[in-house]
This record gives sequence, structure tokens and C-alpha cells, in this order.
Amino acid sequence: MTNIDFTPINHALETGNADELRALVSELNPSTIGELLSGLSDQNQMRVFLSLDTEQQVGVMAYLDFSIQLSILQGLTLEISKELIENMPHDTRVDLLNRLPSGKRNEILRHLAKKERDDILKLSEFQEGTTGSIMTSDYAILHPDETAQQAIEKLRIEAPDHELIYYAYVVDKDRKLIGTVSMRALIVSDPDTKVSEILTSDVEKVNVNEPEEKASRKLKQLDLLALPVVNDQDKLVGMITFDDAMQAIEDDVSDTMYQKAGVMTGTSSRDKARDVLFSRKLTQGNILYPVRLRITFLFITLFGGFLVGGVIDRFEELLSAIIVAAVFIPVIMDMGGNVGTQSTTIFARGLALGHIKLEKIWKHIGREMAIGALIGIILGVLAGTGAYFWQGAPNELPLIGLAVGLSLMIVLPLASFLGFLIPYLLLKMGWDHAPGADPFITTIKDFVGLTLYFTLVSVMIGV
Repeated sequence: MTNIDFTPINHALETGNADELRALVSELNPSTIGELLSGLSDQNQMRVFLSLDTEQQVGVMAYLDFSIQLSILQGLTLEISKELIENMPHDTRVDLLNRLPSGKRNEILRHLAKKERDDILKLSEFQEGTTGSIMTSDYAILHPDETAQQAIEKLRIEAPDHELIYYAYVVDKDRKLIGTVSMRALIVSDPDTKVSEILTSDVEKVNVNEPEEKASRKLKQLDLLALPVVNDQDKLVGMITFDDAMQAIEDDVSDTMYQKAGVMTGTSSRDKARDVLFSRKLTQGNILYPVRLRITFLFITLFGGFLVGGVIDRFEELLSAIIVAAVFIPVIMDMGGNVGTQSTTIFARGLALGHIKLEKIWKHIGREMAIGALIGIILGVLAGTGAYFWQGAPNELPLIGLAVGLSLMIVLPLASFLGFLIPYLLLKMGWDHAPGADPFITTIKDFVGLTLYFTLVSVMIGV
């Protein structure tokens, strides 16, 4: 958020002073204009947008939610829409056009130059969620037999039309990727040096059909500005840029965290218009919508509560005879619950960021159980000692501390185990793992933990 006062702009809108509006808006940067538009009505959004030149319009579109982009694009004349689309980044315009009503989309496509139209249709063919769906065809290519001087001149001419020009991809006559060459390498080389002599042949690349999250994480790990995208024949078809990769990772993590909170979302994490609408419906409007979304998995928790209540009822005589035993029920339940929540959060984040590989799930589960066991031993000793001095010794029940300690030593690694296993099983069944995991874990952990605790107390104290 900026600290800019939009009052003069709002006044210009109210008075209908187009010249003043144009002058005021022209002084703002694209991100600030995007913030301004987000707070205006549809009609005023259009008035402000039309007061911008094409370059400003393209810049502002990058800072708008898809829902606002769609609203604006559908309200523009065909000529303005055409000019805007022609100047937008290639991957961005494909995303936007694919979300337009088919009639409006086809009308714009018919009036684009054949080269632009073919490029859009080609990028539109790739399935959402693949690298092809986020790549751009806006990149520079060179040929190995070109000289450094020819390459520099070529890039100088093409630079205004390309998203990234720091380095170019070198391809053969069949468009197969040979290597890359940086602008720096071209500049410092002798003008007559062939591109083939200065290119880097060891090229990191991704396949067009790879999941977008996998390709995006690879780009992030390599710390590159872009990665070339090739098809199954190793022919260059596009590139993914750092900003698009980070957006893909952010979308995936955001979607996972929404689910982690127990809110079910759709399967398409890249659908921005849907995400904006989803967020608005959760925070504004009819309260029945968020209630319906969140209550589904809470029914599992409700059932689990009755199940755990049955355990307490089963040991009613024990609790009547030894009131002290009830004091430590919250300790057993809450500690197991917190460890289970930590584990599911680590699983969700690790999966979203690519640190957890499902094909190595048992290795991850084993490590998490070891962590839970170590935590259980440490906290079990501390809790058992505290229970002994606080309630055990004063009430002549020294073994109550041992029961509390042993219960935690078993419950905490169990919670860690379930924190990884349950989300994994839900994934294998095709369910959203994040919202469904916690209720299952809570129910199983509480049932087993209290049954174990009461059994230990009963056996050790002889009630």
C-alpha cells in the first residue's frame, strides 16, 4: 500500500474533468495506478484506464487481479483491446485471453496479425499446470554460424520486442537447442568470432510437459533469470522467466495454506479470477458460504470428540477414584495435538516447496517419527517429573508421574507419524490432504493417547 492521497483523482472523476484526470494519473507509477483501480467502481476503473497511453496500460495490467483485468478488457473497444494484447507479455496475454468469453476472445484473435494469433493459439494448447502453460515465446534466438557482431546487431534490433535479452538461446536449423550465449560474451568477443565458439553448451532446460511447480523450483534452485523449454524432440519452444516461476510457486503454496486452514479450494491454483472471487466470498457477503466450506471436515472433529468422550466414560470409575488423573488429560491431548499440527504443517510446506518427495515418503516419515520420539522423551521426562512433584508425591500417588511421562513418550511420536502418514494417504486417495488431515489426526491421537494414559494409570496404581 502507498501513502499517496487519491483525493484529487477522485475529485477529477466526480467532476468529469478528463484533462485533469489524465495529468494526475500520468504522474503515478504502474503499481500505484493498479492500487488506485482496485478501489474504484467498474465505471471509474474504465475511465482511469482509458486516460493512460498503451505503454502505461500494459504496465498497469501486471498489477491488477485477473477479475479486474477481465472486466476492463471486456469493456474496451476492439481496436484498443487489439493494441493492448499485442503489447502485453506473451504468456500473460494468453492467460488473459483464455479467461475471456469465447465470443470476445475470438473477435480479438481475428483482428490480430497472423504471427501474433498463431503465437497465442500455440501457447494456449498446453494443459494448465504444465510448464508450457506458464512459458513465454518472447525470447531471442541465435544460430551457431552467426558472428558476434551479427548477433549483437540482431539482438539490438529485436531487444524492444523481447522480455529478456541478457542472453540468447542458440539453435540449429531444426530448432534444436545447442546452447546459450550471454550478451556479455558477445560484447567482449572479437566481432568476427562465431557464436558456436563462445556459446555454453551445458544448458539447464525443462520439458514443456513437466509440472509447472517442478520447473519453477528448478529455476529458483539454479538462481537463473530464465530457463529454456524444449519439447520431446529437444526443440526449443519457449522459456520460463523468474517472475513467472515465483508466481507459480506462490500460487501453489498459497493454495496449500488455504487448504491447511481447513478451507477447500478448487484444483486450479493458477485461476486468478477464481482466487480473487474465492477470497472475497470468504471475507465478505453471505456468511453461509464460508460456513459450508469449513464445516465439512469439522464434522470429523465432532465425531472424534464423541469418540474421545466415550473413552473418558469408559474410565469413569478410575476418574472417580483418582481425581488427580483428570488433571493431566489436557496435557496429553494438547501436547499431541500441537506436535501433530507441526508435522502436518511441515508436510504441507515441504510438499509445496518440493522438499518432500512422495516416492520417498517412508524415509520422510521415519525422520519425522525420530524427531517426535526425541521430543517425546524430553517432554515426557519433564512432564513426568513435574506431575510427580505437583500431584504425585503430595497425594501419595508417585506413579502418576510415570504414567504421564510414558504417555507423552508414546503419543508424541505417534502424532508425528500420523502428521505425515494421514496427509499422504489422503493424497493417494485423491483428496485434499491439508484440510482433511488435522481432524483425522486429532481423533486418532486423542483416542489412543487417553486410552493409553488411563490404562497406565489403572495398571500402575491398581484401580
